[in-house]
Amino acid sequence: MSANRHIVARVPNTNTDRENMVDMLTSNLWILMPITWASFTTYLACCFTKAKRYSPITPSEAKQLWTTHRHTMHCNGRKWRQVKNGKQTIGFQCECGYKHVQKRPITAHAPATLSGPEVSAFDKLHTSHKST
Repeated sequence: MSANRHIVARVPNTNTDRENMVDMLTSNLWILMPITWASFTTYLACCFTKAKRYSPITPSEAKQLWTTHRHTMHCNGRKWRQVKNGKQTIGFQCECGYKHVQKRPITAHAPATLSGPEVSAFDKLHTSHKST
């Protein structure tokens, strides 16, 4: 025989091949369905935990965050501007180009509000501030 053997390609019979693929799929359905649902559930969990929305902050908090940015990054910027979403302040942008936007996950709960005589952490730490 010669060194240059040619392999004869099998000509597929489309009807038989389709029937074999359908049989293979339906026979392994008990494996494929749980894998499909697990993948879908994982995808949804990732979407819900990574999706975020803007969280409003006060202008004084934005200025305090900007001051912290200046000190920690040794920034020479002297001006900052508020980043707004509609009428709400959601962050700041420094003169150096740094931009901070406050976001939180969509699935995060709203912060708890105090409804009784409890003392806030701010009041405990700052004796010069009087609680109303």
